[in-house]
Amino acid sequence: MKTNLILTSLTALFLAGSLAKADDLERMAGKWSTSRTNEQGQAVTQTIEIKKDKLTFKIIGGDGVMRLFAAGDVKLEKCGVFNVIKVINIKAGETEADANPVDEDRTLIYQLGYDTWTIASNFDKEREQEPRIDVYKKAAK
Repeated sequence: MKTNLILTSLTALFLAGSLAKADDLERMAGKWSTSRTNEQGQAVTQTIEIKKDKLTFKIIGGDGVMRLFAAGDVKLEKCGVFNVIKVINIKAGETEADANPVDEDRTLIYQLGYDTWTIASNFDKEREQEPRIDVYKKAAK
């Protein structure tokens, strides 16, 4: 009896975690954006769009010219108390037309708010770019 109760509790926790991940992916669906100043002191807008389990990321300069395009598959995971989004099978380039496979995955810590998505990036390994936190706002439908 005690063993069945423990197994039932563990199964419920596992299912709750899976549902939370699925729910987060549904809440992430759509377009998100943030504005910031890049390392060269230029204003840029970063956008993320999620469709099902696909992510598209763009950096657009203040002049309206795309500086970076990237796309990949996403998987949501839990790492202790942290929510993690893994971006795999990445293709990147200056534009979508010149995007090529990138031999690297990205692991980002995130927190979803009502209409905000806070993402901690470049913490998964040492990179040229410094670690940072960006707060994206959901675009109006």
